[in-house]
Order: sequence, then C-alpha cells, then structure tokens
Amino acid sequence: MTVRILTGDARELLPTITADVIVTDPVWPNCPADLLQGADDPDGLWRETMAVLPPVKRLVVILRGDSDPRFLRHVPASLPFFRAITMDYAMPGYIGRKLGGAELAYWFGSPIAFTPGRQVIPGRAPIAQPGDRPPNGHPCSRAQVHMDWLVNWASDPGETVCDPFMGSGSTGVACVRYARPFIGIEIEPKYVALAQERIRNTTPPLFDGATA
Repeated sequence: MTVRILTGDARELLPTITADVIVTDPVWPNCPADLLQGADDPDGLWRETMAVLPPVKRLVVILRGDSDPRFLRHVPASLPFFRAITMDYAMPGYIGRKLGGAELAYWFGSPIAFTPGRQVIPGRAPIAQPGDRPPNGHPCSRAQVHMDWLVNWASDPGETVCDPFMGSGSTGVACVRYARPFIGIEIEPKYVALAQERIRNTTPPLFDGATA
C-alpha cells in the first residue's frame, strides 16, 4: 500500500488525484468561525470542493448529529445517497440545549463488494470510549475506532481512499491499519506534520482488510 500526503487547498488539489473512495470530516456548517481555515464559509468551501470532485465510487461524509444535513446538497447527483451510519460516544456531552455524543456518516455512491462477512452493511459503528479520542493537537480530531470502522466498511481491499480534509490524519491511520492506499490533503502545515507523525507511527497492517 502507499501513503501520499499533500499540503494545500482541497479545491486545488482534488482534481489532480485519482481515488476510489472519499472518507472525510469536512468543516461542519456549525463550526465556530475562528476554529479552522474555511470555517467562515463552510457551505461555500463544501460547494466548491464538490464541484471539483474527481470520479469516485463512494463518498462518506462525517457530520455531528446537530449539523444541518442540507449542507450535503452539493454532493453530485452521480453519487446517490446510500445510507447514514451512527457513530456514538460512550460519554455524551452537552451542546447548549442538546445532548451530544453522536456523529453521523452519510454514505453516497455504490455499496462495497458482496463478499463473505460483508453482504449486509451495518448502520452503527462501535461505541467510542473516552480513550478512543485522546488529545492530539487538533481541535476536531475524530475517534480512531470510528475511522477504522468506516475505512474498513466503506472501501474494498486495494481501493485508494482519499481524505481531502485530513486534519490530524485519523483516516490515514485507519488506511494503514487496513492496508488501503491513502491520499490525504490538508491546508494547515502544522496538521500535515501531525498527520505524518501519526501515520508514520502506525503499524501496518493490523487487520489485513478483515471485518471488525
């Protein structure tokens, strides 16, 4: 398997890559405006990214449970909606009047290959424990157990997975663990360095493409 990490704007770099699957956690529509690059206009960033999306089999987009799903209206019609997957946390938090503790992965495009143990695609990822999302220097890191599960279920062995909003590299770590070729794009050099370190320190492969 190969790992390729690109520093720059996804809107400029996505047209230059070839991938089979996109698994990503973009800037959410309810992200604080000063938290990440692009947070001043998440909808515009997503719209422009989808406009240059290369042909892929699948697109999986992670949003927090209180993110407006109409944000996803810019997904190309060539990738029909397939299903939503719930990703829960064992210890929920409070978001104003809302009880948090859940994220949703919206799957667009085709299902994975129909093979033993993977005939029926589940709609709930393993529950993330507090230690699954340790502080790593990125304000919006994801629980690794969720990313491992998504990469395994949303891609087939040999397919290249791309994360155009790579952040701290959790998708890349999962790809190394499941022996999937990976392309990561991140605009912030400090997070590129963080992702490179995390991916470099991941032992390949732990699961060899098996269903977990």
